[in-house]
Amino acid sequence: MKKKLLLVFAFLLILPCMVINAADVKMKSGKKVTGTYAGEGEEDFNYYKIKASSNGFIAVTVKTSDKKSLTFDICDKDKQTVAQDLTVANKKTILHKVEKGSEYYLKIKGNEGVTYTISYKMRTLDEMKYAKKYNYIFTNASFNTEKNAVLFKMKSNKSGNLQFMFTTDNPVNVKFLNSKKKVISGIYSVSKNAFSGIGIADNKTVYAKMWLGENVITGTTSLSSVKYQIDFVTSVNGTSRGKARSLSKGKYTEGLVPAGKKTTSWYKFKVSKKQKVSITVESKMLQNNGKNLQLFICNSEGKKINTSAIIIDGQTEVIYKKKYIMKYPKTTFGTTAEFPEGTYYLFIESKTKTSSGAYRIKWQ
Repeated sequence: MKKKLLLVFAFLLILPCMVINAADVKMKSGKKVTGTYAGEGEEDFNYYKIKASSNGFIAVTVKTSDKKSLTFDICDKDKQTVAQDLTVANKKTILHKVEKGSEYYLKIKGNEGVTYTISYKMRTLDEMKYAKKYNYIFTNASFNTEKNAVLFKMKSNKSGNLQFMFTTDNPVNVKFLNSKKKVISGIYSVSKNAFSGIGIADNKTVYAKMWLGENVITGTTSLSSVKYQIDFVTSVNGTSRGKARSLSKGKYTEGLVPAGKKTTSWYKFKVSKKQKVSITVESKMLQNNGKNLQLFICNSEGKKINTSAIIIDGQTEVIYKKKYIMKYPKTTFGTTAEFPEGTYYLFIESKTKTSSGAYRIKWQ
């Protein structure tokens, strides 16, 4: 009889998939481990040990017998909490940022009478595909400060306004970096159905850098329907008077202001008979930061007629739900005196490297 009991006890010890009471269990990537509620005391919690094989994220997937959420903490190698009260729905996956070679513990709180199954895999955030939607749940500890932000990588397949969209259950900050991870935009503070963006040339790699407004380690943040797309705008700019683009009377011509550099554009128009001139600029600036586009009217020799710049300070208003609506403000200005017959130039420049987007311009 004693021999049989010893055999049963030994069999229970070697079971890899089931934890009956408080214990430490070493987990392997991709392997499921099952356990049950252990108790309310600190000494009763089940701990599951993970060793990060690379930098990136551990993606923890949970499944519960009652099909409800599972609550747990993530601890460091000394079992000190680094991410607290993570409530993850049944069959959902949560991402937590980790460092290669470091050890972590999942401290399962659970519910009485509930059996749960957990597993993990190492993950990185892949380069986003154009217009494809992605869904993530992050621990707040994974991107609670700008120094501890998450980066979404994107590549433009054409020039224009890059629009970065997502739905979030917590306010987040967003700014954009170039391929060398240098800042090329201001900071957006966004929430709920969020929209942000920059002007971008074709075949460029950029990163959306995201972090929470508060330094917290409790809870999670969901980012769903994360995607980007580009409204095409030609990247051709008349960078000198000799390369000025011609404006047809009464017709809009579109211009691009890529993020990360100051932009200079020249346009020319011909007045066939003496008349007053009206000029309209429709701003599609996604990153304007106030008065960052300025315009000068020049004579045929390129000399400025207006000594003080005409400021284009409108910024696109955006509504984003399942679809998005962009409202473009217009600035119209005219001359009090009539222009003699001849050729004239418009000179537009962006004043900062973090002001970007697009605009349309016409004269009549």
